[in-house]
Amino acid sequence: MKYDLNHELEQAKDEIEEAQELPEAIRMRLNSTYQILENNPPVQKKRRLTGLLMGVVASVLLIIGSGFISPVMAEALKNIPIIGSIFLNDGDEGLKTASRQGMTMDIDQSVTLDETTLRISELMYDGGRLSMVLTRETENGENKAFGSWWDEMSKNNEINTIRFYADGKELNLGYGMSMAIGEEKNSVILTLSPDGLPDEFDLGVEVWHIEKQQPFTFNIPVKNSAVDRVSIKSEEPKIHDNIHMSISSLKITPATMQLIVSISGKPGQDLKELDQSVPDKYKTGGFINIDYEVVNEKGELAQLLGGSGGGTDGVLKTRYMYEPFPTKPKSITIRPYVQNSGDKIYIPELEFHLLVEE
Repeated sequence: MKYDLNHELEQAKDEIEEAQELPEAIRMRLNSTYQILENNPPVQKKRRLTGLLMGVVASVLLIIGSGFISPVMAEALKNIPIIGSIFLNDGDEGLKTASRQGMTMDIDQSVTLDETTLRISELMYDGGRLSMVLTRETENGENKAFGSWWDEMSKNNEINTIRFYADGKELNLGYGMSMAIGEEKNSVILTLSPDGLPDEFDLGVEVWHIEKQQPFTFNIPVKNSAVDRVSIKSEEPKIHDNIHMSISSLKITPATMQLIVSISGKPGQDLKELDQSVPDKYKTGGFINIDYEVVNEKGELAQLLGGSGGGTDGVLKTRYMYEPFPTKPKSITIRPYVQNSGDKIYIPELEFHLLVEE
């Protein structure tokens, strides 16, 4: 049977509009989504339907689960065709939660260079991390897997393949990229771990096109979407084996836990002197290399998503991102450890216990 997308969209739209108890915020997002879809060619409409409806489905799922609406209304909402998102379908548990709770943004920005189009369709910023969906498409439809294309673009390229800006100022941040997303392998989830950014700013993204010798350039207004958020830090540093360790920040939102740990030595020591003064058991390749477990009061261990670090002015600062716990924790324990032949060697003298605000 031939699939008539226009008919399905109109039918779902009519069912939703007839439901009077639908909250105005959801109605507005639905109307906006349908307007965007109606202004696109049929081929693009099919390809982009899933991404464009992600914000709507997140809000709809919450309303259905809350019992806020009648069973008839809930059934009508469930019949919206092909709702979902890459965050919801292929993201980590934090991104899935963010999508369900309506914390994501529908971006739908695209730039075309030399018959290649890059598109940013979804974005989530909660103060602890910034994640976006980046998709590559070609006019002839022969879309190479994003990872293969990215490797070609990055290979022997003296220019940074990708740069990020906040209100015009370049961000010196690492990023993580998940490859081979969904049935079409031409999308990735790109994630940054920012610190010190405001709740609202203009995000600039430049992806270098090596053949054209110019960038795909995006400018996106970004807003912190985490209403329920907690930020705590250690009151006093822990000191052991000349390691002065403190928790600079632990940010907890429904989508992310971001941990920032600072390590220094004795007053006045630079990073080289710090490395020399610390026992070798804490080092890898001659440099301090300590990892951290994040555990709640139930003994549950948070899933590590990634991390990065660097040092300046005698302080080694590392940032880690973890998936959030299923429920907001009452307390958090930070367990430092080092790897030794595949085993974790914990450092109890540097362990932190932090209470989480109600």
